[in-house]
Amino acid sequence: MQSLSSKENFFIGVSLSNSSNYDSSICVLDRNSNIVLLDKFFFAQDIDYFFETTPYLKNSIVAVSVAYDNKMLDGKWRIHSKNYKPLFDYFKVNRDNWTNRISKRCLETFKKIKEKNIPIIRCEINQLRQSYGLNAYFLSRTSHDCKNLQSLLKLKYGFSQMPDNMLSASSLEAIIVAMFAMDYVNGAETSPMFEIDDIQVLARKIK
Repeated sequence: MQSLSSKENFFIGVSLSNSSNYDSSICVLDRNSNIVLLDKFFFAQDIDYFFETTPYLKNSIVAVSVAYDNKMLDGKWRIHSKNYKPLFDYFKVNRDNWTNRISKRCLETFKKIKEKNIPIIRCEINQLRQSYGLNAYFLSRTSHDCKNLQSLLKLKYGFSQMPDNMLSASSLEAIIVAMFAMDYVNGAETSPMFEIDDIQVLARKIK
């Protein structure tokens, strides 16, 4: 998975959680698909500080996974309807912004990256797993799923430098997102899904 035709030297993948209660991870790959950095964060300020200070941002591309908003009203029917309720202008009952499906966490950080003329895209982690043949054969983000995903990344995509101890789900997802960043600049076929504040969310073609 080498990047020979692109001008980018580093490919930064961010697996973004929807709140500081859950971990987010950042992975940086070089042009030879080596993991040069893999780190975990909880607070939005730490993610912002990383991008303010990291030497890898120059001549790079950033890909960030979509985080889903988990704020909603109580009640089983509301939990289910959040995923399917059409968002019409006349739908006024929206206490706690419960109809919003997408978290806008760290948007200011990503806007600053874009203002520095660093390419930035968004992606959906489950779609990426499917497109790379890294489907979840177990319940997503369980220990069995993470162990299976880590083994697949080692054997199928050559990330032999990963440690023997099991990485967190967010770290494994950050590696996949960084892979997508590299594929994107090398001309992988993608299609737009939607936008989050003028940043496109792209789907990778399933082969």
